[in-house]
Amino acid sequence: MKQILTPEDINLLEEKLKNASSAPWNTLESAEVDTAWVIPNIGGNPIALFDYRSGEQNKADAQFVAYARNYMDIIIAEIKNLQKRILELIQSNNIEVQKRLDLQSEINELKKRRKNANEDK
Repeated sequence: MKQILTPEDINLLEEKLKNASSAPWNTLESAEVDTAWVIPNIGGNPIALFDYRSGEQNKADAQFVAYARNYMDIIIAEIKNLQKRILELIQSNNIEVQKRLDLQSEINELKKRRKNANEDK
């Protein structure tokens, strides 16, 4: 399993999200049966059946899928915002590091001039 999301991964997720049934997704479940359905919108036709595990697990899996779909657009937007902010912080840090390096070079140059001036006396 991947440990990092690349920009291509994010784009693929967005494409899959765009092509999926629109949110909100809900679950259709009953205490009397072990199966659970995922349905888009209230009253929509079922789009997924969870039936091959225990009733408790089927219902938990269906709830997860429905819940994840409902927040996927928010999650993707948050990932993009955080990636953008990280790049901004890295660039800002790079600018600060470069300023420090430039100042250190100036200090070294001034020390060198002062040493040469003292040697010329």
